[in-house]
Amino acid sequence: MDSFTKTVVVATVTTLLLLLVFLPLVHISPPPPGLFESMALTATFGLAAAAMSLVPGLAAAMALRRGGVWAVLAQVLYVPAVVPPTSVGVLLLASFSSPRLFCTEGVEALCGAASFVNEYIINRPLGVLIAMTVMALPVAFSIFDGALREERAEIFFRSLGLSGPRLLLTLLLSLRTATVSAFIFAWIRSFSELGVLLIFASYPVTASIYIYQAWLTYGVGPTVGASLAVVALAVAAAYLARRWLSS
Repeated sequence: MDSFTKTVVVATVTTLLLLLVFLPLVHISPPPPGLFESMALTATFGLAAAAMSLVPGLAAAMALRRGGVWAVLAQVLYVPAVVPPTSVGVLLLASFSSPRLFCTEGVEALCGAASFVNEYIINRPLGVLIAMTVMALPVAFSIFDGALREERAEIFFRSLGLSGPRLLLTLLLSLRTATVSAFIFAWIRSFSELGVLLIFASYPVTASIYIYQAWLTYGVGPTVGASLAVVALAVAAAYLARRWLSS
């Protein structure tokens, strides 16, 4: 590595540490109650969302290799990553509110669907899981897309006659590094979701919602510790993942 590159890295890392760690420490004060509960809830839902994103992410990455209309369809998985999370939250809320608009006398199925959405999805645990899974899909898709560009595993397993669910499962097991990377980084992503959850599923309280609400109520000081806890968790998880995957 040349001296200029080293200088850029040191300057960038130093600036980020100052802005995201050392200077905020000046304001730190004890966080309000609920930090550990929100972190545990986020970790749990994030694990489920990360797991649910693996198969669709891999399938879309495989479709992208086909080109044509399949490539266009696969690109849809990037949508949650390239539009504001608040837009994703609004669109999810609008989608799941649709049955209520068409719930009229004689359309009992839609009325039942509207009741189910209100009771079990919007601002409910299932809504949190749906939102996190939608936001995890681009992470899994992009990692598998990169892995399949460098691997010929799909061609090999297809030559053995594998297809459908067996092919997907075999590829998940074969592309272990990509699968673990997709799972871990999709899980880390769950701690950063605010916009989509704030609009679509703000309860139960996840880490991002906790930090936002604490900031509104108590100001910067009590939220610095919670924010640094999320930073430490994300950095530690990413570091351990890279060390394990590169060993």
